[in-house]
Amino acid sequence: MFSKILVGIDGSEYSRNAVNYALNLASKYNSDLFLLAIVPSKVHHGDSSGVFGMVAPSYFQEYKKEAEKWFEEIISNINSSETSIDIRSKVKSEVITTPFSTAASILNYAEERDVDLIVIGTRGNSGLKKMLLGSVATDVVTYSYCPVMVVK
Repeated sequence: MFSKILVGIDGSEYSRNAVNYALNLASKYNSDLFLLAIVPSKVHHGDSSGVFGMVAPSYFQEYKKEAEKWFEEIISNINSSETSIDIRSKVKSEVITTPFSTAASILNYAEERDVDLIVIGTRGNSGLKKMLLGSVATDVVTYSYCPVMVVK
């Protein structure tokens, strides 16, 4: 049913839960699985790591290293589990930076790769714990051309 599944990852508990659901679906349908982490290219909420609103290059490198750790952990879990996913051919991971919002970047990435399903956590690492559904998840659900599974 799903030949290509995209899961957004930000290191939060919710994104790890989303990965688990995506892995189960990818195993069940023998799907390609895209693991995507997005580094915002603009500073938000008064962050001082950038100049004139742009993220410093060192921030991107630090975030990319952290995302690579998340990917390694996911790959390690796949290797130690009983899933039937061929990591070399079925799992692709990427860290990107973009001038667009995180939601727009997820949607563009999904559309460029003709993804059949997007899996995303309800909330990320924004710190807004009281929100029912995070702003990224809300925008992805609202504007997606394909089905979206939101995982708590």
